[in-house]
Amino acid sequence: MSPEQISAGAVDFPRLLAAAAFLTNRATEESLAELRLTQERTIILGLLTSSPADAAALATASGLAPGCVDDCVRALECCGYATIGSGGRWTITSAGAAVETQARQAEVRLLAGDNDDGLRRDLSALIRALTPSPESEPKS
Repeated sequence: MSPEQISAGAVDFPRLLAAAAFLTNRATEESLAELRLTQERTIILGLLTSSPADAAALATASGLAPGCVDDCVRALECCGYATIGSGGRWTITSAGAAVETQARQAEVRLLAGDNDDGLRRDLSALIRALTPSPESEPKS
């Protein structure tokens, strides 16, 4: 779509932005799913790379609900990415550190636009769907 085609009335910008955000979020989730991660689990892994922490501290630092943090650390434990030690403090494993690095690299690639043909295709379809056809525009 050329800049001339985009006018204030030609595109429903709030819907377009919301849909673009949704598609970008979906692309992020798909790239993390390959690593058996979610965005929440990635946040927790990132925090654990700094230092061991208990679930309450992870909830505070991440802004996630305590129940969500509990689910995340248990899932990370099942994947072998985190382990709980004495005193209820969670630590990242070497496998967790490696996958956290992979997750950061995947995010960088996504933000840089590498391998985003599917995302571009989806966004293009969305723009076409939200752009009124010439027949539907009011005549002056």
